[in-house]
Amino acid sequence: MSSYLLRGEMFFHKPQLPLKVLHRDPEIPFTLHQHDFYELVVVVAGSGAHLQKGGGKPISGGNVFLVRPGVFHGYGQIDDLELYNVLIGEKALRPHIRELSEISGFDELFLHEEEEIPIAKLNSHQLAELMVLVNAIRLESERMDISYGASTMAYAKLLQLIITVCRFHSAHRRSNVVTDGRLESVITYMEQHLDRSISLKELASYSAMSISTLNRQFKLATGWSPIDYHIHRRILYAARLLLTTDLSMELVSDRTGFSDANYFARQFRTHMQMSPRQYKQLWTTPNP
Repeated sequence: MSSYLLRGEMFFHKPQLPLKVLHRDPEIPFTLHQHDFYELVVVVAGSGAHLQKGGGKPISGGNVFLVRPGVFHGYGQIDDLELYNVLIGEKALRPHIRELSEISGFDELFLHEEEEIPIAKLNSHQLAELMVLVNAIRLESERMDISYGASTMAYAKLLQLIITVCRFHSAHRRSNVVTDGRLESVITYMEQHLDRSISLKELASYSAMSISTLNRQFKLATGWSPIDYHIHRRILYAARLLLTTDLSMELVSDRTGFSDANYFARQFRTHMQMSPRQYKQLWTTPNP
């Protein structure tokens, strides 16, 4: 079976920063290949098959996996597959391997010796949290001002990304929480009302749960309070509007239920780690 090697110099244009984020939307069928660098793959949407010499595994939105240097892999059976590749120089992680190995889940996901690559599965809010970090890594890694500390910040965000994936994966494996079916309907209700704020009292009434029970069960199941989760989802909706429409910042703020544009900007920065204008510029300005 034919294959080829992708080399780091094709992607890493700054020797002091062997780190690159690629957005593949849509991903295309890709024959088996190797790299001489690590590739952390975050699947955002769609579906497909992750191919290796022994066959393929289905992948879809929320899947995260690491391809080590020298391992053959590719993509097939593509159906609107969208993913982000975080390319990491082979030597970039070496100084931190010892500390990272102490984290539950790291050995399983990142240091596996088998050719078969383990694939983690995240829920929607966990995926959203990862994308904030991926966006931050891309922003910092593309800065040209060395004195700004961009390289150090990019590596810090990379380590945070890896640790966050390990935490999510480990929590999923050891969780004994049985999700209350009413929470699913609450989350659906939130998704149907991303254009306005929702009070805790309204959510409790809709779910036929007490406020304290709703708070406790929701946080056990998602790691977020109901209100914080809904704000986060509204911010992600705002981010989508910024990229897919020509609406002004004020109209985006209004469409997502933030009547105060300044409050909207503060919440956006908190959740996306950059201002709305920076976000729009980052994702709509073509790379040279």
